[in-house]
Amino acid sequence: MSERPSGRDTGTVKRVEDVLQRQGLPANLEAEKALLGAILLQNQLFEEALEFISAEDFALPVHQRIFRAIQGMRLQGLPADLVSATEWLHGKGELEAVGGPEYISELVSGVPRMTTAAHYAKIIRDRSLLRQLIKGASGIITEAYASTKEPEEVMKEAEEAILSVGDRTIRSTLRGMDVLAPQMERLLGELTQRGEHVTGIASHYTDLDDMTSGFQKSDLIILAARPSVGKTALALSLALNVAKDGKAVAFFSLEMSAEQLFFRLLSMASGVDLKRLRTGTVPKGQQTEVALKIDELATYPIYIDDSPLQTVLDIGAKLRRLQVQRRVDLVVVDYLQLMRGVGRFENRNQEVSSISRGMKALAKDRGLPVMALSQLSRASEKRGESKEPLLSDLRDSGSIEQDADLVLFLNRNTGFNPNDPDAGARTKLIIAKQRNGPTGDVNLTFLKSQARFVNAASGMESESYG
Repeated sequence: MSERPSGRDTGTVKRVEDVLQRQGLPANLEAEKALLGAILLQNQLFEEALEFISAEDFALPVHQRIFRAIQGMRLQGLPADLVSATEWLHGKGELEAVGGPEYISELVSGVPRMTTAAHYAKIIRDRSLLRQLIKGASGIITEAYASTKEPEEVMKEAEEAILSVGDRTIRSTLRGMDVLAPQMERLLGELTQRGEHVTGIASHYTDLDDMTSGFQKSDLIILAARPSVGKTALALSLALNVAKDGKAVAFFSLEMSAEQLFFRLLSMASGVDLKRLRTGTVPKGQQTEVALKIDELATYPIYIDDSPLQTVLDIGAKLRRLQVQRRVDLVVVDYLQLMRGVGRFENRNQEVSSISRGMKALAKDRGLPVMALSQLSRASEKRGESKEPLLSDLRDSGSIEQDADLVLFLNRNTGFNPNDPDAGARTKLIIAKQRNGPTGDVNLTFLKSQARFVNAASGMESESYG
């Protein structure tokens, strides 16, 4: 049996570096020369090039120095032509380092006439990104061999190293009101023409959609309740409603198996008692309907992952793979306190805070609404007459409230009352926080035999912005 490589075994890393040196790093020196020469002839091209690249994107250190010189001259309002650039570099003591006046003259000779710098700047940027990827990947290999850190922490650093390369492509994101105004005017016109009050992902709970306008992109939605109140049931009901619209849902279940979730969805879709489905005692008169609903469920874009003890990185990676195959519209994670943090933490509060921040970052990064289910503390049960949950009841971390764009509390009497048999069905969904909308209550009805929630006859109550 071969021994595990130690941190001192750098043979593989050395071989990777040797291969990189033999092959040479990606670069297009002709594009670099052409762009620099064109800028020296037409200074107005510099600002356009700067939208795509910086000095560090040039492969040749000489070209980096010349680009910085042009940048320095432009910042001082000076012309950056052949003569001025030569004098500037001479004054900085860098003229010989870039090859002298001869090399700068060479840059402007035979330069193709450019009306835009974008084409050559993109070529330079693309080669720069490839070099950064190679450098990042080489560093990951070195770290994987030599690191004494936890594997999960090394994975996190590796992902951050790769994603940081992608961040280099994000430039010129500042937009003025003159740019935004016509865009928003067109959007407002489209919304008015469509006449739809739901601009996000519709839950098909009428009062909830009225108050939220649907689940919005990049929002972190927290659905919280005490155990056995129906968090998973509501999340599955929402997933089924969304999928019926042809929108895809990625459902990460850290507590229940995919088979258990399928039985629940089948009960919701068919109206057949969940217990009969799980025990195989479906009446003959309903068996055909159940078979048809199984075929129907097979067409719904719901994707279930039931791996336990997942991290935000795990979910992010799986989500990216799924998004390569198809569009995803909603992500559900059941539930937040069963997730693991990446790295070492002094206490559970810090770990959950890290997970919460990661979930919000995931929603923003993927541009999707992410719903994370969460447990509530026992505080609400000790509060005398009013047992309605408060934001302070969110378990393990106050940062959950801070990170969330929308906080929903599920409040239902789970005990049986012989004087009021329907008490357990009446459910209040409390919008405790909404960053861009009203707070208030939504009334739902819980159908226990099918473990699903439906619209109640009466609707929303108090509305206040918070």
